[in-house]
Amino acid sequence: MPEISLVALDGEGGAWPDLVEKETQGNLIHLTGAFELAPLKAGMQSGRASVAFRFDLPDGRSVVAETSLRALYTAVRAIAARHGEEFMA
Repeated sequence: MPEISLVALDGEGGAWPDLVEKETQGNLIHLTGAFELAPLKAGMQSGRASVAFRFDLPDGRSVVAETSLRALYTAVRAIAARHGEEFMA
């Protein structure tokens, strides 16, 4: 199962510098619409919960990425600690 890699807590600071070249070459798809998230109660081999993200691409293909609920929760907590809104306190 893929893990979440939190590459930067300040994404605007150049988290993915390679995307500039990909965009120039026409190899970047920046989805602006909704994507879907579904919990998988026992999606991990250990029996723990996981989550699946679904992204529908403009050409009709779909991408599904999965990670553990624990990894997603940890990443969200780290981001919220740095950039959280008032309601998150």
